[in-house]
Amino acid sequence: MDVTRDSPTWQPPTEDAKEIVTEALRDLARWLYCQLEAEYDHLTSDEAIEEGIIVSEYTFTEAGRRVG
Repeated sequence: MDVTRDSPTWQPPTEDAKEIVTEALRDLARWLYCQLEAEYDHLTSDEAIEEGIIVSEYTFTEAGRRVG
């Protein structure tokens, strides 16, 4: 059941509720940032880059130029 502002049962959120929702959203934002940071660290690690080179079958010269 949706309650709208025009509904006789609608009440504005309490200050307590606003703080709780704000803190929950901040916690979610922190968690998402940590997840993104961990994924970035993994994807830019030497191991992940080496795996990508191997899987893609890239070859390089001793000078570092890509061959093929």
